[in-house]
Amino acid sequence: MNSFDDDQKKGAVSDTAPSEQTKPLNPHDTTINNQHAICLRVLTIKPQSTIDLRHTYGVMMPAARVKELRDMGYDIATVRVTETTPDNISHKGVAKYVLRHSPTPDNNKASDKISGVML
Repeated sequence: MNSFDDDQKKGAVSDTAPSEQTKPLNPHDTTINNQHAICLRVLTIKPQSTIDLRHTYGVMMPAARVKELRDMGYDIATVRVTETTPDNISHKGVAKYVLRHSPTPDNNKASDKISGVML
């Protein structure tokens, strides 16, 4: 199982400033803003499934968080996959989310809704 710190060290390419990309997020902060920030941080590293977001990163209701990010202008694709949960149960049709690109500065609705959370 991956850990949040391990994924942060992999050096993914993103549109964010290097200092903001390496800024630690609090995995114990359960606010929606922090869950959005966690989703965006790990999606810039690699595609993540509902199972990854829930079990590895502690994001509650990952589908809702992804929908909210889409509403803010993030282009996130969904691919259906078969995945196994940590308790060794195989699930078909699990959503795997792929961040294709962030909102453009002209159409950046995210800055209005995630106040104080820089990625």
